[in-house]
Amino acid sequence: MIKVYVLHGAGAGHSGDFLNVFDQQLTQCLAVFGEVEVIPFTLDYMAEMDLGGKRRPPPNINKLIEEARDKIPKQEPIILIGKSMGSRIIAELCATHQVKACVALGYPFYPPKKPEKDRLYHLKHSKNVPFHIIQGTRDGLGNRDWVEQQQLLPNINLHWFEGADHDFKLLKRYNMSQEEVIETLVKQTVSCIQSSI
Repeated sequence: MIKVYVLHGAGAGHSGDFLNVFDQQLTQCLAVFGEVEVIPFTLDYMAEMDLGGKRRPPPNINKLIEEARDKIPKQEPIILIGKSMGSRIIAELCATHQVKACVALGYPFYPPKKPEKDRLYHLKHSKNVPFHIIQGTRDGLGNRDWVEQQQLLPNINLHWFEGADHDFKLLKRYNMSQEEVIETLVKQTVSCIQSSI
């Protein structure tokens, strides 16, 4: 049995519209491979938000990395998927866990409108693991022009989602519903990790 952990972003957890549907569809798609279990991983601060309903910013990223590092088993082979902030965490776990592959759904290469404060340093911890990044071409936290100018490690594979922003919202001219977008993302994710299970 190989376990696939899905880590949420900063503002919405697995009960949100995006990951709720993504998790369900991913589970269905991976079922054909047999011994695979999809595990939605919720950080403590998000669990508290889900219970109380009050939104607040996440704790420091290093604290979140430590929490995930402690709670996800280190001794078994795993696959990691991260949405936005979650993709920063999964990159770090590559250095401490038996990670077979990673898929980032919108890597936040830098804070909004601050490309000079890049977050490439997290990716350095993934150097021995296939690390796939599915990135919208209109992503405000890492658009195509900026990302393609960076010297990324050879284990990092970029997959561009034409017309998508950081939340994988598309302009109307692309004529795709959010359900169709998520279905496309799930298929791309499965394709990225297929060779690892």
